[in-house]
Amino acid sequence: MNKINLVAGLLLAVSAAGANAAGTINSLSLVPATAAIFDFESENGLVISSGSSYAVSGASLAAAAQFTVGQSNGVDLGENGLWGAGKHFLSFDNYGEMTLNVTFTQATKGFAFDFSAWQELVTPEMPVTTPATVSISYFDTTNTQIGTHSVTIAPSLGFDTYNQFLTTGYVSDSANIARISITGGGVVLDNLTFTAAVPEPESYAMLLAGLGLMGVVARRRSLRA
Repeated sequence: MNKINLVAGLLLAVSAAGANAAGTINSLSLVPATAAIFDFESENGLVISSGSSYAVSGASLAAAAQFTVGQSNGVDLGENGLWGAGKHFLSFDNYGEMTLNVTFTQATKGFAFDFSAWQELVTPEMPVTTPATVSISYFDTTNTQIGTHSVTIAPSLGFDTYNQFLTTGYVSDSANIARISITGGGVVLDNLTFTAAVPEPESYAMLLAGLGLMGVVARRRSLRA
């Protein structure tokens, strides 16, 4: 009986190791492992025209408007400064709001990314900026929306610019996120991170160990019978 309890404990440990509370997250490290991370450093200003897509391992990115992958020469984000000193990133190229769709090859459990967005100075005489809001929605394999949230970058005070960026994402109860949409004006993003489709090797090892122990227990019982 103790061995059966041990097996149950091992299986529960495997389950707990991969469990994350569902909800929004604000750190790349909170994406359930194993995670794929794309920092766009392999591209250098690759323009993706409206209606076209850009593929990475495990996902594809597309929008109705033009966007640039591997942008590196600095994007002016108004009061939010210049993004991209010494790094490559993805940028929305059009003025006004647009939506980037990220479709995963296999449904994922969680995702996150770093981002910033355009903040506009109302008038030179009145150094007040309007908030920049980025909205994220997530859909399952039937294209049903399973959740949405938005993040607002608070306006800065005065004429000084700065490079503010935030991190946002979402973790689901299961691997059911097939697509996400990112909507905002003048958005730049980097370090797109999402859960890979396969469990961690450690989880496989623990599961196999538990199954093997169950086999031993079953065999001993049959010999005693």
